[in-house]
Amino acid sequence: MVLPEGKKLISTAEAAKALGVSMGRVRQLALLGPKKGGLTRYHAAPTALVFDAEEVAKLAKAKRVTGRPKGGFKAN
Repeated sequence: MVLPEGKKLISTAEAAKALGVSMGRVRQLALLGPKKGGLTRYHAAPTALVFDAEEVAKLAKAKRVTGRPKGGFKAN
């Protein structure tokens, strides 16, 4: 497995922390790919994904990682 040179790669856990989402959501973003608003993934091992730290930071800054709002159910 070939990893890109010259890029700082971070783990799924580090990407999740930077984006403020779960590791499962990071994996979903990896499946989407960058063309559909997700992330580029690299395989460090057969079961280990790593991500470009710069790309994760750009996505976090854009605040495009959406989901359910925090707070849960609220009565009207």
